[in-house]
Amino acid sequence: MTKQLWQFNESPQRLNDIAREVVSLRRENRFLKVGLIFCLVLSALPYLTGFQPTVIRASKVVTKRIEFVRDGKTVMSFSLHPKRDELVILGRGELPAIGIARGEDGGTIGTYNKGGKLVAVMGALPEGGTVQVNNKDGKLVAGMGASLIGGGVEVRNNNDKTVAVMMADLEGGGVAVSNNNDKTVAAMIAKLEGGGLVACNEAGEAVAMMSVVSGGGFILLKDYKMNDLVSMTATPLGGTIKIKAPSGQTLWSAP
Repeated sequence: MTKQLWQFNESPQRLNDIAREVVSLRRENRFLKVGLIFCLVLSALPYLTGFQPTVIRASKVVTKRIEFVRDGKTVMSFSLHPKRDELVILGRGELPAIGIARGEDGGTIGTYNKGGKLVAVMGALPEGGTVQVNNKDGKLVAGMGASLIGGGVEVRNNNDKTVAVMMADLEGGGVAVSNNNDKTVAAMIAKLEGGGLVACNEAGEAVAMMSVVSGGGFILLKDYKMNDLVSMTATPLGGTIKIKAPSGQTLWSAP
């Protein structure tokens, strides 16, 4: 009986202790809620007030796009090309302005026009470099390349046909000019042992030729029917001159 009274008298005190602990937990819970709300407000404050730090320092930044804004509008941005390993600088209207890429052989830099067409490219190769210029439609109109043994320049028309070529190597070089029908109309070549000049008609047939070699040279002129009219040759043993009529008859010769 005495033990039961002791337990009965103990119960109200225990209940009071539990009630005080509940009240204390509630108070701490309110403090935690207030602190959490305060932290959220502080973290969102820069976005709510438009505050932006003047300097951001970081050892590494991982992102897909960087935008440059003026008066609330994006004027330029950096972005990755969706299909190539290329960093693209975009202008207004999300059109590319400059592209920077790196491949297995080296790097390239490209420039785009306001229509988003690639108009100039500069690239690096293991043994040299290249420069390419395109028209407003993105078609090649001029190209230049260099290597360990020389280089070359090519010019094309709007029909994508080569109209001029210049090449150089360790032994010399050459120049060729073509018409709109892709026929060579003039050419010049130079080598260690000599050189030559050629002029052609619209069909690409040589009508005037001059060549010089280490042992001599020659000059040949033809008419539009490809008949020899004038020829001159020179060798270590002497030379000859011939003048002919269109019919092939020799009019004068020496010796």
